[in-house]
Amino acid sequence: MKEERRVKREAELKTLREEKQSKPPSEQHIDYGLGKNTIFLKIYDITMDHYLNDRVAQASMFDLPVVYDHSYEPHMSQQELKNTAKQLALAFSVNREHKNPFPIQFCNVNFNGPVMKHLLKHIPTLYNPEFPINISHKSYLDMFPREKLVYLTPHCRNEMTHFDYDSVYIIGSMVDRGESQPHSLAIAKRENLRMAKLPLDRYLRFGGGSGKSLTLNQMISILLELKTHGDWDKALQAVPKRKLMDPYGNNESPSTMKYPGQRSRDNGNLDELLFSNVPRKMGKSVDKNEKSTTKIPYGELAQSIYQYVVSKTSKARESIKKKIS
Repeated sequence: MKEERRVKREAELKTLREEKQSKPPSEQHIDYGLGKNTIFLKIYDITMDHYLNDRVAQASMFDLPVVYDHSYEPHMSQQELKNTAKQLALAFSVNREHKNPFPIQFCNVNFNGPVMKHLLKHIPTLYNPEFPINISHKSYLDMFPREKLVYLTPHCRNEMTHFDYDSVYIIGSMVDRGESQPHSLAIAKRENLRMAKLPLDRYLRFGGGSGKSLTLNQMISILLELKTHGDWDKALQAVPKRKLMDPYGNNESPSTMKYPGQRSRDNGNLDELLFSNVPRKMGKSVDKNEKSTTKIPYGELAQSIYQYVVSKTSKARESIKKKIS
């Protein structure tokens, strides 16, 4: 099949060349199109790979790296190990596409472990000499001065206030899908390292049913923006919106706002939930002229429901009055 397509393509190109040569010299002008003239060079995917990888390699000459600690494999399940490898691949992609990338250093690596085996499937060129990730089985304590190391852990009390260009930040390569355990805090205390956590609670309002754990690629996105702009508001835009409170100030995430029926199971009567701010008096009907001026607090859906209920109630009362009269 491939051979047939190749032969067909060569025949088409040969026909185009013969037609061009058969024209008089006066008609052989520049002609743009497929198989014809172009003023641009084609940029292949491998060319972009070389360009992006070269930027990361240049960053390693001037900047301190971000370290991924690979000592968490015994604490993860098989699915969590796969997710860790996938997030590491995404973190590398996010980093090299940024205009100001970090050098990346893997430490405490088990080359025969499941994380590296899964990561090799995502990045087949991982072990090539020119690939811009430094991989080592050594500890970060053997590679960097202790006073420069800062372990990022959500379980410590010290909040990170700014990006320190003279520090080497360590991120634990762990995906914890269940209850978060303070493994990173234990490692940092055992090795007597400085610790810091992102000021998430200071700048964000998380929903009641959503965790505060971030993926490995989201962590490096935050550090990249913080390093480049020094603005926490801009850096924390990498936190998924589904984890944050809805714009109305409730504890539900925006996804639950789409289904008022789900909210009624937790918050009581749907009518009281939607129309708690609507001015009305008991024993009196709602004036139709006041419908358009009444402010409905929860958007167009609530407003349409409200108008429907009011119209049905008015019609029912009119029919009852007619029957009574």
